[in-house]
Amino acid sequence: NRFSIISVKIIKLTFNSRFFLAKTCRKVPLLAKIVDKLLFEGDDIQVLPRDTVIKTRTSTEKIEINTEFEVPEDTLLPSEVLKEMIRKSRYHFIMNSCICRVSNDCKNYPHEPGCLFLGRGSKRISTKLGRAVTKEEAFEYVDKCQEAGLVNIIGRNKIDSVWLNTGPKEELLSICSCCPCCCLWKMTPKLPDNLGRSISPMVGVKMRYNEDFCSGCGKCADICFIEAITVLDGKIEINLESCRCCSRCAEICPKGAITFEIADDAVKRSIERVKPLVDVELE
Repeated sequence: NRFSIISVKIIKLTFNSRFFLAKTCRKVPLLAKIVDKLLFEGDDIQVLPRDTVIKTRTSTEKIEINTEFEVPEDTLLPSEVLKEMIRKSRYHFIMNSCICRVSNDCKNYPHEPGCLFLGRGSKRISTKLGRAVTKEEAFEYVDKCQEAGLVNIIGRNKIDSVWLNTGPKEELLSICSCCPCCCLWKMTPKLPDNLGRSISPMVGVKMRYNEDFCSGCGKCADICFIEAITVLDGKIEINLESCRCCSRCAEICPKGAITFEIADDAVKRSIERVKPLVDVELE
C-alpha cells in the first residue's frame, strides 16, 4: 500500500506541527470544519485508566504509600475492554512501531510495538508497517503495554483509516498504547472544543483529589498529557472537565492524593459503547 507508506513519511516529518495546526483550527473556524470532516468526523475514543489504579483505595481513610491491595477475583480491570473486543474480532493487526514515539524520538518509552487494529479494515494495512496476529498475540500485546507503563485508548479514530488507507472508518477499530510525552492527543488542549471532545474518559471512571494528602510537588502536572493539572502557589488545581482519566497522575503521586473510582459496571458499559463503532466480527 504505497499511499500509507508515503503517509508515514509525511507524518514523521510534520508530527510536531500538530500543535500549530490545532491552534490554527481554533482561530479559523472554516479550517476546523474541514479538518473535522477529513480526520475526526464520527470519532469516539475512550481513554482507559491503567489497571494498576484498581489497587488504589478510594475511601477517605489515609493510606500508607506504596501499599499494595488485593484485587478481588471478580473485579474486571480496564484492560478487559480491550480483551473483549479482541475476543470478538476476526482480524488483528499490530504495527511494528508507534508512529508517535518514533516521530518524536521518544527516550522514555519503547518504540515497539505500535497500535493494535481490529476489524476488516485492518486487512488492508500494508504488511511493511506491521503484521496480522492471532488473538493470543493480541492479548500478549495488551499485557506488554501495561508492563511498559503505557495508557490504552480504544475507539473509532478516522485519522487512522485515512493515513492507513483502510477504507470506511466503520471498518477499523483502533487500540493505541500511549506515553505521556509523545501522544498525538497532547494537542487536545489546543483543539477547538468540539474536536477535542472526540477523545473522552472511560465510562464509569472518576478522579478523586484529596488536598490534605497533597505536598504540591507538581509531578502530576508534569505528567498530565492534556494540561488538566496546574500548580499555583504550591497548590494543585485540577480541571475535572478536561481530565481524561488516564490515571498516570495517580500512579506518580508520592502521597496518594489522587485516586480513581471505577464503577462496578464500568467495563460492561465501556464495551457497550465500543461495540456499535466498528463491527469487528464482520467477514
